[in-house]
Amino acid sequence: MSGSDTLGMFAAVARDAGVSWITAEANALQARLAEGRFYVACVGQFKRGKSTLINALVGVDVLPTGVVPVTAVVTVLRYGEQLAARVRFVDRDWEECDPQSLATYVSDEQNPGNEKGVAAVEVFVSSPLLRSGMCFVDTPGIGSVSRANTEATRAFVPHIDAALVVLGADPPLTGDELALVRAFSESVHQIITVFNKSDRQSDGERAAAIAFTRRVLERDAGLSVGLIYQVSAIEQLRDKAPTRDWARLVECLETLARDSGADLVRVAQARETQALGDALLHELEEHRRALLEPLLESERRVAALKRAVADGERMLADLSHLLSAEQERLADRFAKERDHFLTEAVPQATAELRHAFEQEPDRGPSLRSQALALVPQVARRALERWRRQMDAHAQALYRQAEERFVALATAFEEQVGQVPGLDTLPRLRAHEGFRIRSGLCYTEMMHIAPVSPASWLHDILLPWRRRAAIEAAASRYLARLLDVNSARIKNDFVNRVAESRRSLEADIRRRLLNVAESAERGLESAREAQTAGENAIERRLRALDELKQRVTAATTAANSE
Repeated sequence: MSGSDTLGMFAAVARDAGVSWITAEANALQARLAEGRFYVACVGQFKRGKSTLINALVGVDVLPTGVVPVTAVVTVLRYGEQLAARVRFVDRDWEECDPQSLATYVSDEQNPGNEKGVAAVEVFVSSPLLRSGMCFVDTPGIGSVSRANTEATRAFVPHIDAALVVLGADPPLTGDELALVRAFSESVHQIITVFNKSDRQSDGERAAAIAFTRRVLERDAGLSVGLIYQVSAIEQLRDKAPTRDWARLVECLETLARDSGADLVRVAQARETQALGDALLHELEEHRRALLEPLLESERRVAALKRAVADGERMLADLSHLLSAEQERLADRFAKERDHFLTEAVPQATAELRHAFEQEPDRGPSLRSQALALVPQVARRALERWRRQMDAHAQALYRQAEERFVALATAFEEQVGQVPGLDTLPRLRAHEGFRIRSGLCYTEMMHIAPVSPASWLHDILLPWRRRAAIEAAASRYLARLLDVNSARIKNDFVNRVAESRRSLEADIRRRLLNVAESAERGLESAREAQTAGENAIERRLRALDELKQRVTAATTAANSE
């Protein structure tokens, strides 16, 4: 069975089972694959200029932009002969809309937290870049005040075929951005890094920011970073003439579409088909369960499931307060650990710096630069030793906190385990450590490094005091680096505790709701069949068994390709 036939079968089975969202997803994926479309997601922190960059790439100022965080809904730009747009809501199918009114649906100001329930937005643009099947995906910026925006971007990660990571100089790379890149780096092998708003920085500022970005992405995300394209989307839209690396960026995207587009589509087909198949098998099993048990028992079970979900929500609300207290306790613990680190590390690192500085030959005016080059190295060694030591310690502390959380939920587990349909729901178990990867980025704070015309003049006019003055200035710089970066390490642990806690709560809530909704759909199907009589039930069971076999075979085949 071809991939298109498999998806068509999934859509038909889901339609028959009343699972409209799987039908819609299967049909959309089938159309996407038939047209050879693949998604290049534009990701990054809010206000990096992602929407403006996409507008410049397609040559049409269609996506809303502004001075405040704008994008709140994932928006797909695909090829069309004429400019057009459409929107799909969670409770109804596609509707045409005015491309000039996109802000009504996708902006955070007019649709905060996606309160209008927009499921998808597509914009059709007659752009040569999109003609081959490439689709640009404008994602909400991460790290903004709206958590819903960040979650919308993270939820789209499994659908990314290639990524356009949009960065800047202030700051060059945030912890949120690094965490997002890590999240898709293992599954997305085509990652293009863009340094936008290049017209706002000097050559030196851009060079320093790009060097820092490359170092962090290679060291902390394991990426092999090629050219980081320096562009200005605003400049391109205004002047309509390629500047800096704009022409090379367009050429890179054209090469991606020409040489890798077909492979990206094949990978997307296998990935998305497997996910839809798994979801469909779960739905079919719920329908089968509802047919086998008496109708009254099914109704009682669904009612019990709903009560369990409601109880689970109340339990999570109660335990959320308790876990907040655990968070505060851990934050205090990490703060004390940091204070202890600074007490010991500053004198030790200062002695190490002094020893290294004593080995440096005196090259006159360049001596200060020599000393300052040593400071980040000494600081990094001290910080990394503490970070590695603290990482295992912090993970153990978090595990202890989560174990207390689990212990408080034991009574709820026992109640849930007695409800058919939730007996396979994973019990609350403490993880081995954090659920969220580190988003730590060090700073070298070059703007506070003691190099200035005054210090240079001091070194020239007072050479007999030069070495002592430089050593004192470098020591102060070292202490400042240790202070700021140890705070970053501490804050990273605090953030990982908070994000791990939110991930745990969201996972439990999502699983509870999915099981209850699936059981209710199965019950409705059973009611219809049982109204038709016993023979209808037998026929439906046989049909479900056959469908399950077909879906299982199709997903197995898709997984082995």
